[in-house]
Amino acid sequence: MRTLRLKLLILVTPFSLFSIPSYGESKGAPVEIVAKTYNRVLVQANKDGPRLAIDDKEAEASASGKEASHCNQDRQTSFAKGRAKTSVNKLNEMGLEVNLESAAFARGGYFITCQESNPRQFPCDTGGCLGNVTNNKLASADVSSSARVELRLPTADSSDYRIKISKSGSSDLVATLMGPDGKEIKLNEPGGKEPVLRRASKGSYHLNLELPAVASKKGQDREELEKSATVRVQLTALPAHEPSKLETPKSEASKPETSKPETSKPETSKPETSKPETPKSETPKPKK
Repeated sequence: MRTLRLKLLILVTPFSLFSIPSYGESKGAPVEIVAKTYNRVLVQANKDGPRLAIDDKEAEASASGKEASHCNQDRQTSFAKGRAKTSVNKLNEMGLEVNLESAAFARGGYFITCQESNPRQFPCDTGGCLGNVTNNKLASADVSSSARVELRLPTADSSDYRIKISKSGSSDLVATLMGPDGKEIKLNEPGGKEPVLRRASKGSYHLNLELPAVASKKGQDREELEKSATVRVQLTALPAHEPSKLETPKSEASKPETSKPETSKPETSKPETSKPETPKSETPKPKK
């Protein structure tokens, strides 16, 4: 019988050690993280466009103008292109990484017209184009790669979560954290503490990310932008008793107010008023 008991203990203990950590740091359901990506590219070159491309993972669009000069003189074709790309990688059960890329290119265009003469009546080789006029045209590319991370905290009795958001890459990245009440929550600054997400009975927390790239040029000018950024989102469950510790000092601080009525302890000294009961009247002892 002893050998059977020992075998049962050996079989049960490894399972129990593994199951305890897997039970999780919170009693309720685990936090749920859902990420949605959205990319938008809008380009236009002179009369070519506007052209719009939208996709959840990668969007691209381009436009090319049609600039033609009189008498085959110098000219430049306007051109614009844009590309936006996003990807999401899961780090662990309570963390993910979002990569954003935005690229925009714009090259302005121009063409030359004859001010006084008509090339059809006066051939160009005979100097028919008189009074050259340069006409500058615009090319533009408006690109945006973005993502929306939804953090659904359990509404059951569980711990709160501390959120750490690490940003790297382009400084043009815009990151905004919104609470269930629709109000903005300040993100952690260098050397500062990460914000704490409290359990909410309704709604979720939302982290909005956007990386814009806008290029717009006219004439002979050109502009090329290539931007990329990476955002890491990591949640850490706080001990369930931690918030209660923060609340207890408040209640303790209020105790002195409730203890004020206890200052009526002089009432307990009333028995001292009963001192007349003491046998001071026994002073007739000298009669002995």
